[in-house]
Amino acid sequence: MDVREVALKAQYYALSHGILVQETLMTEAENSSQPRPSFPRFALFPSPLPRHELAFLKSIQPQISELYDNVSRDHDFLKTALKRVAETDEFTRRLVDVLETVDREGVSNETSFSLLRSDYMLESRPEAWNSLTKMKQTEVNTIAASNGCLSERFPELHRYTVSLRDGIREDNYEKELPTPPNGRGIAEGLAAAWKQYGSNSAVIVMLVGNRELNVYDTYQLGAELWLNHGVKMVRVVFDDVILGGSREAKLREDKALVIDGQEVAVTYFRTGYTPEHYPSEKHWDVRSLFERSRSIQCPSVALHLTGTKKVQQELGKPGVLEKFLRSADAVERVRATFLNMYSLDQTPKGDEAAAKGIAEPMNYVLKPQREGGGSNMYFDEVRKKLIELQDSDERSAYTMQERIFPLVTTNYLVCSGKLDDMKPEGVVNEMGIYGAFVRTHDEVILNSVPGYYMRAKPVDMGEGGLLMGYAACASPWLHQ
Repeated sequence: MDVREVALKAQYYALSHGILVQETLMTEAENSSQPRPSFPRFALFPSPLPRHELAFLKSIQPQISELYDNVSRDHDFLKTALKRVAETDEFTRRLVDVLETVDREGVSNETSFSLLRSDYMLESRPEAWNSLTKMKQTEVNTIAASNGCLSERFPELHRYTVSLRDGIREDNYEKELPTPPNGRGIAEGLAAAWKQYGSNSAVIVMLVGNRELNVYDTYQLGAELWLNHGVKMVRVVFDDVILGGSREAKLREDKALVIDGQEVAVTYFRTGYTPEHYPSEKHWDVRSLFERSRSIQCPSVALHLTGTKKVQQELGKPGVLEKFLRSADAVERVRATFLNMYSLDQTPKGDEAAAKGIAEPMNYVLKPQREGGGSNMYFDEVRKKLIELQDSDERSAYTMQERIFPLVTTNYLVCSGKLDDMKPEGVVNEMGIYGAFVRTHDEVILNSVPGYYMRAKPVDMGEGGLLMGYAACASPWLHQ
């Protein structure tokens, strides 16, 4: 079948099977009254991935979830690691200020809850491989690790497109393209945390931005929670809960968080990860209010800070993983995925690292302390930024990471309204592994791997955020 006919059928398949995002950015009120569904950008065919590599990444995710939980409990380590960054990066400083408030007042809830996504790429250079894996970690997302429900639908779509292309069914390719139970697994994590709160009448609040594209993913997760666990999830816009807002958040004397008269068991952030999400001092007041409450935060501000690139860099130093992971085998397996990362502090070592980046910008990625896509710098941007910051303390707010040279495959990226422009192009893929972790005091209640999520992006593009327009949804074609 002609590839454009396959793409046309795939578009209608996506629209008729709930593979949806909003067509344009819309307010929460507009989402409710006049939704405009479209399909997200996606790769027309799956991308090859060795089956054992996916199995390895899934096998180490429980250790990564445990690692980041342990790091989040060591506030002194976090504040020391981020000291210089906080001096030059306002956003990091404000998050550390909230952590300081928690330290002064004391933690109000002894349950820790994380929904992580660890992202990796398949390194193509044999000299960069090790005996355990060819996958290298790009980052760990500790806040708003989204697209779980959306991405689980793509293997079925890709079973359809491959069968159309090849003209055969082959048992729908279920062995090569299994469906990950992302939504069910993430909902199980949320329900486990909700249960630890101890009130059947309390709700889970999903805190969202005022203008969202990814509303269908969030509503499907709410449906999973209600249908399978009987737990109510309420979507709340961050702007609406600031003090004096239309849905003002309050603390009771017992430190219970109450929004619209409903006690909140879990606050699940799908926003709040960039400075733009805090346009006023009132937004920071609300973040602090949530953190001081008995509501279980996902993530807590400490866990949020563990996702900074500076902490990722610190974890790569000799002897640091051993401090947070008890098993030598776990240390070896997690470390096998690490890349070299370099501090850019105004020190001789920082100057040496910056000189490397200026001389060989193609070999490095420059990263600020942000999540959400759109912030990292690649190629000549690395050189220009390092020259600009050569004598500035602001350089300390960045971390430089060794660049991955990922496997390149050929695919078609399908975009709404651009079928005529579609052409074969080189793409690289990033594989994200979800982890759900719940701990109360020192007892681990849940440590699970809900599933995985693959993205594809043009080979000449550095960034990988789907809803930022940098990447496309994809599926791994598992092979021996």
